[in-house]
Amino acid sequence: MIVNTLSLTGQVALVTGAGHGIGRASALALAEAGALVVASDVDFARATETEQLIKDAGYEGVAATADVTDEKAMIAVVDDVVRKFGRLDVVHANAGVLMAGTALTQTLDEWDKTFTVNVRGTFLTVRAVLPQMIKQKSGAIVITASVSGLIGEPDLVAYNTSKGALVNLTRQLAVEYAEHGIRVNGVCPGWIETGFNDPVLGHLDTAELDQLVDRQVPLGRQGTAEDIAPAVVFLASDGARYITGQLLPIDGGLTSM
Repeated sequence: MIVNTLSLTGQVALVTGAGHGIGRASALALAEAGALVVASDVDFARATETEQLIKDAGYEGVAATADVTDEKAMIAVVDDVVRKFGRLDVVHANAGVLMAGTALTQTLDEWDKTFTVNVRGTFLTVRAVLPQMIKQKSGAIVITASVSGLIGEPDLVAYNTSKGALVNLTRQLAVEYAEHGIRVNGVCPGWIETGFNDPVLGHLDTAELDQLVDRQVPLGRQGTAEDIAPAVVFLASDGARYITGQLLPIDGGLTSM
Protein backbone atom coordinates (compact mmCIF):
# COMPACT_ATOMS: atom_id res chain seq x y z
CA MET A 1 0.00 0.00 0.00
CA ILE A 2 1.16 3.53 -0.75
CA VAL A 3 0.60 4.66 2.82
CA ASN A 4 3.16 2.13 4.08
CA THR A 5 5.92 3.83 2.11
CA LEU A 6 5.48 6.89 4.33
CA SER A 7 6.11 4.93 7.52
CA LEU A 8 9.36 5.55 9.38
CA THR A 9 8.75 2.84 11.98
CA GLY A 10 12.01 1.55 13.42
CA GLN A 11 14.05 4.46 12.11
CA VAL A 12 16.02 7.07 14.03
CA ALA A 13 15.80 10.72 13.00
CA LEU A 14 17.84 13.77 14.02
CA VAL A 15 16.38 17.27 13.62
CA THR A 16 18.48 20.41 14.15
CA GLY A 17 16.81 23.66 15.09
CA ALA A 18 14.07 21.49 16.59
CA GLY A 19 13.20 23.87 19.40
CA HIS A 20 10.64 25.90 17.48
CA GLY A 21 8.98 26.57 14.14
CA ILE A 22 9.60 24.24 11.22
CA GLY A 23 12.11 22.14 13.17
CA ARG A 24 9.64 21.45 15.97
CA ALA A 25 6.83 20.67 13.54
CA SER A 26 8.99 18.29 11.53
CA ALA A 27 10.23 16.57 14.68
CA LEU A 28 6.63 15.93 15.71
CA ALA A 29 5.66 14.75 12.22
CA LEU A 30 8.65 12.39 11.95
CA ALA A 31 7.75 10.93 15.34
CA GLU A 32 4.13 10.51 14.27
CA ALA A 33 5.39 8.62 11.20
CA GLY A 34 7.09 6.16 13.53
CA ALA A 35 10.64 7.43 13.93
CA LEU A 36 12.44 7.83 17.21
CA VAL A 37 13.31 11.52 17.01
CA VAL A 38 16.32 13.26 18.49
CA ALA A 39 15.28 16.91 18.76
CA SER A 40 18.43 19.02 18.83
CA ASP A 41 18.65 22.75 19.37
CA VAL A 42 21.26 25.23 20.55
CA ASP A 43 18.71 26.12 23.25
CA PHE A 44 18.35 22.93 25.31
CA ALA A 45 15.24 24.20 27.11
CA ARG A 46 13.45 24.52 23.76
CA ALA A 47 14.69 21.10 22.67
CA THR A 48 13.31 19.66 25.90
CA GLU A 49 9.94 21.28 25.21
CA THR A 50 9.87 19.57 21.82
CA GLU A 51 10.79 16.25 23.42
CA GLN A 52 7.90 16.63 25.84
CA LEU A 53 5.46 17.49 23.04
CA ILE A 54 6.52 14.33 21.20
CA LYS A 55 6.05 12.21 24.32
CA ASP A 56 2.74 13.86 25.19
CA ALA A 57 1.51 12.84 21.72
CA GLY A 58 2.44 9.23 22.49
CA TYR A 59 5.60 8.99 20.40
CA GLU A 60 9.33 8.49 21.01
CA GLY A 61 11.63 11.48 21.32
CA VAL A 62 14.71 12.69 23.16
CA ALA A 63 16.24 16.14 23.47
CA ALA A 64 19.80 17.03 22.59
CA THR A 65 21.76 20.23 22.40
CA ALA A 66 24.50 21.33 20.03
CA ASP A 67 25.64 24.40 18.16
CA VAL A 68 25.54 23.40 14.49
CA THR A 69 28.48 25.69 13.78
CA ASP A 70 30.69 23.67 16.16
CA GLU A 71 32.12 20.63 14.37
CA LYS A 72 33.08 18.77 17.54
CA ALA A 73 29.64 19.35 19.05
CA MET A 74 27.86 17.98 16.00
CA ILE A 75 30.09 14.92 15.86
CA ALA A 76 29.44 14.34 19.57
CA VAL A 77 25.66 14.52 19.10
CA VAL A 78 25.74 12.06 16.22
CA ASP A 79 28.09 9.71 18.07
CA ASP A 80 25.74 9.79 21.05
CA VAL A 81 22.73 8.99 18.86
CA VAL A 82 24.48 6.04 17.25
CA ARG A 83 25.80 4.77 20.59
CA LYS A 84 22.34 4.85 22.18
CA PHE A 85 20.18 3.73 19.26
CA GLY A 86 22.56 1.88 16.94
CA ARG A 87 21.71 3.75 13.76
CA LEU A 88 20.75 7.08 12.19
CA ASP A 89 18.37 6.97 9.24
CA VAL A 90 16.98 10.47 8.77
CA VAL A 91 18.45 13.92 9.28
CA HIS A 92 16.56 17.17 8.90
CA ALA A 93 19.25 19.88 8.75
CA ASN A 94 17.01 22.79 9.64
CA ALA A 95 18.84 25.26 11.90
CA GLY A 96 19.15 28.75 10.44
CA VAL A 97 19.02 32.49 10.99
CA LEU A 98 17.64 35.47 9.07
CA MET A 99 18.93 39.03 9.28
CA ALA A 100 17.65 41.73 6.97
CA GLY A 101 19.97 43.93 4.92
CA THR A 102 21.02 45.07 1.46
CA ALA A 103 24.47 44.99 -0.11
CA LEU A 104 25.01 48.46 1.37
CA THR A 105 23.34 48.05 4.78
CA GLN A 106 24.13 44.45 5.80
CA THR A 107 27.01 44.48 8.23
CA LEU A 108 29.91 42.11 7.73
CA ASP A 109 29.20 40.58 11.13
CA GLU A 110 25.62 39.83 9.99
CA TRP A 111 26.88 38.44 6.69
CA ASP A 112 29.39 36.20 8.46
CA LYS A 113 26.90 34.98 11.07
CA THR A 114 24.33 34.17 8.39
CA PHE A 115 26.81 32.05 6.46
CA THR A 116 28.25 30.50 9.61
CA VAL A 117 24.87 29.24 10.81
CA ASN A 118 23.05 28.58 7.54
CA VAL A 119 25.84 27.19 5.36
CA ARG A 120 28.61 26.06 7.70
CA GLY A 121 26.05 24.72 10.18
CA THR A 122 24.26 22.67 7.54
CA PHE A 123 27.55 21.43 6.10
CA LEU A 124 28.85 20.35 9.52
CA THR A 125 25.56 18.61 10.32
CA VAL A 126 25.74 16.62 7.10
CA ARG A 127 29.45 15.89 7.47
CA ALA A 128 28.84 14.52 10.96
CA VAL A 129 26.12 12.09 9.83
CA LEU A 130 27.61 10.87 6.55
CA PRO A 131 30.04 8.30 8.02
CA GLN A 132 27.22 6.43 9.78
CA MET A 133 24.95 6.57 6.75
CA ILE A 134 27.76 5.34 4.52
CA LYS A 135 28.33 2.50 6.97
CA GLN A 136 24.62 1.62 6.85
CA LYS A 137 24.52 2.08 3.06
CA SER A 138 21.33 4.07 3.53
CA GLY A 139 20.03 7.40 4.76
CA ALA A 140 17.81 10.35 3.94
CA ILE A 141 18.91 13.94 4.47
CA VAL A 142 16.45 16.82 4.17
CA ILE A 143 17.90 20.32 4.12
CA THR A 144 15.82 23.39 4.89
CA ALA A 145 16.65 25.76 2.06
CA SER A 146 14.11 28.45 1.11
CA VAL A 147 12.33 30.02 -1.83
CA SER A 148 14.78 32.82 -1.00
CA GLY A 149 17.48 30.60 -2.46
CA LEU A 150 15.57 30.35 -5.75
CA ILE A 151 14.66 34.00 -6.34
CA GLY A 152 15.86 37.51 -5.55
CA GLU A 153 14.15 39.54 -2.84
CA PRO A 154 14.77 43.04 -1.47
CA ASP A 155 16.62 43.49 1.82
CA LEU A 156 17.79 39.88 2.16
CA VAL A 157 21.23 39.84 0.59
CA ALA A 158 22.96 37.58 3.13
CA TYR A 159 20.00 35.27 3.73
CA ASN A 160 19.14 34.76 0.07
CA THR A 161 22.75 34.14 -0.88
CA SER A 162 23.20 31.64 1.94
CA LYS A 163 20.04 29.78 0.99
CA GLY A 164 21.18 29.73 -2.64
CA ALA A 165 24.31 28.00 -1.40
CA LEU A 166 22.15 25.38 0.34
CA VAL A 167 20.23 24.78 -2.88
CA ASN A 168 23.41 23.77 -4.65
CA LEU A 169 24.84 21.98 -1.60
CA THR A 170 21.75 19.76 -1.74
CA ARG A 171 22.44 18.88 -5.38
CA GLN A 172 26.15 18.35 -4.78
CA LEU A 173 25.61 16.00 -1.85
CA ALA A 174 22.92 14.06 -3.72
CA VAL A 175 25.23 13.39 -6.64
CA GLU A 176 28.23 12.57 -4.50
CA TYR A 177 26.61 10.14 -2.07
CA ALA A 178 23.93 8.41 -4.14
CA GLU A 179 26.29 5.47 -4.62
CA HIS A 180 26.13 4.87 -0.87
CA GLY A 181 22.34 4.67 -0.83
CA ILE A 182 22.00 8.16 0.64
CA ARG A 183 19.35 10.54 -0.67
CA VAL A 184 19.61 14.30 -0.17
CA ASN A 185 16.73 16.67 -0.86
CA GLY A 186 15.62 20.09 0.29
CA VAL A 187 12.45 21.89 1.20
CA CYS A 188 12.05 25.52 0.16
CA PRO A 189 9.51 27.18 2.44
CA GLY A 190 7.92 30.46 1.41
CA TRP A 191 6.47 32.89 3.92
CA ILE A 192 5.86 30.81 7.02
CA GLU A 193 4.10 32.27 10.04
CA THR A 194 6.57 31.31 12.76
CA GLY A 195 8.17 34.63 13.63
CA PHE A 196 11.26 33.71 11.61
CA ASN A 197 10.41 36.34 8.99
CA ASP A 198 9.84 39.11 11.54
CA PRO A 199 13.13 40.87 10.65
CA VAL A 200 11.60 41.51 7.22
CA LEU A 201 7.84 41.49 7.80
CA GLY A 202 7.60 42.43 11.46
CA HIS A 203 7.20 46.16 10.80
CA LEU A 204 3.92 45.57 8.96
CA ASP A 205 0.62 45.72 10.80
CA THR A 206 -1.95 42.97 10.25
CA ALA A 207 -3.79 44.79 7.45
CA GLU A 208 -0.57 45.63 5.59
CA LEU A 209 0.69 42.08 5.90
CA ASP A 210 -2.62 40.69 4.65
CA GLN A 211 -2.48 42.99 1.61
CA LEU A 212 1.09 41.95 0.83
CA VAL A 213 0.22 38.26 1.11
CA ASP A 214 -2.85 38.72 -1.10
CA ARG A 215 -0.70 40.35 -3.79
CA GLN A 216 2.17 37.87 -3.78
CA VAL A 217 0.85 34.49 -2.59
CA PRO A 218 -1.76 32.90 -4.89
CA LEU A 219 -3.22 30.78 -2.09
CA GLY A 220 -3.79 34.00 -0.16
CA ARG A 221 -2.18 33.16 3.16
CA GLN A 222 1.13 32.63 4.87
CA GLY A 223 2.09 29.05 5.46
CA THR A 224 2.53 27.34 8.80
CA ALA A 225 5.26 25.07 10.09
CA GLU A 226 2.73 22.25 9.81
CA ASP A 227 2.51 22.92 6.07
CA ILE A 228 6.22 22.09 5.75
CA ALA A 229 6.49 19.08 8.06
CA PRO A 230 4.60 16.54 5.87
CA ALA A 231 6.99 17.23 2.99
CA VAL A 232 9.94 16.54 5.27
CA VAL A 233 8.37 13.21 6.22
CA PHE A 234 7.70 12.35 2.59
CA LEU A 235 11.25 13.16 1.46
CA ALA A 236 12.62 11.10 4.35
CA SER A 237 10.42 8.11 3.57
CA ASP A 238 10.47 5.28 1.05
CA GLY A 239 7.71 7.13 -0.75
CA ALA A 240 10.54 9.31 -2.07
CA ARG A 241 12.97 6.45 -2.65
CA TYR A 242 13.63 7.53 -6.25
CA ILE A 243 13.92 11.24 -5.45
CA THR A 244 17.28 12.86 -4.71
CA GLY A 245 18.91 16.19 -5.44
CA GLN A 246 15.56 17.99 -5.58
CA LEU A 247 14.35 21.22 -3.99
CA LEU A 248 10.63 21.35 -3.21
CA PRO A 249 9.06 24.82 -2.98
CA ILE A 250 6.29 24.94 -0.39
CA ASP A 251 5.14 28.50 -0.81
CA GLY A 252 1.47 28.79 -1.67
CA GLY A 253 2.43 29.53 -5.27
CA LEU A 254 4.67 32.50 -4.48
CA THR A 255 7.45 31.45 -6.85
CA SER A 256 4.91 30.90 -9.64
CA MET A 257 3.95 34.57 -9.74
